[in-house]
Amino acid sequence: MQGYIYLILTIIFESAAIVLMKLADGTSHKMYLITGGLCYAATFFLLTMALKYLPMGYTNAVWAGASTFFVYIIGATYFKEKTSFVEFFFVFCILVGIIGLNFMSKGK
Repeated sequence: MQGYIYLILTIIFESAAIVLMKLADGTSHKMYLITGGLCYAATFFLLTMALKYLPMGYTNAVWAGASTFFVYIIGATYFKEKTSFVEFFFVFCILVGIIGLNFMSKGK
């Protein structure tokens, strides 16, 4: 259970870091840039902790996929980034893959 908590926090901090980097607007807003950097540092620490308890391939797939999904949704809703149904479909496929991985790992 502890590994999953670290993994969830990894996903949250990395997603926050990406959003903060967008808000930093290059280097125009230094506070967002610094906070984003701190979130990235926390991400690597938390990922290292998650890897103590969870398999590497599984952890990386869930981390990368979930973060991609969340950042895509935030970009489309909060930042009003242009998207299409086809893009949404393929990002949704990532989410389906993560759910499938979780069901497969429960049987082990």
